[in-house]
Amino acid sequence: MNSLLKAVFSSLILLLSATELLYGQQAADVRTVRWGFTPRQVKEAEPTKPTSTKREKLIYARVPLNDRLMGLEYDFNGDSLLSASYYYYTTASITKNDVLAVSVDFEKQMTEKYGRGKTVLLGDTRNLIWLTPRTQITLSVGNVDRGWSVELVYLCRVCSGQP
Repeated sequence: MNSLLKAVFSSLILLLSATELLYGQQAADVRTVRWGFTPRQVKEAEPTKPTSTKREKLIYARVPLNDRLMGLEYDFNGDSLLSASYYYYTTASITKNDVLAVSVDFEKQMTEKYGRGKTVLLGDTRNLIWLTPRTQITLSVGNVDRGWSVELVYLCRVCSGQP
């Protein structure tokens, strides 16, 4: 009986430790949010209101990052955060050189944090990809449909794909 109690007690401690590791982790995956957050949780974590709310998407048009104002989109699969994307593209006041400077800044920051990324060329677009245990990060820069743009995408690698 004594060994049964020890076994049950040990199993309980192991289960509680595993549960704490799975659910107690508070480190953000991107910005101040974690994969799987609901749109409501993302809105509560962001300091400003979204510019636009669409089906399975929250859009913030002017988010300060690296001394610039960028676009930010959160995409959801049902009610679960799947990806976050920063974007910056040519406009009347943003030039190709501005876009390329943002790309260089992002690449430097990502390389300092995650090491060298894998380079993939797709037409006129250069993609750099970094992998973490929970996230795929892709930096894309190129001359696309409406001119030069840079996009930094954080994509969940641990999401089930089920809403």
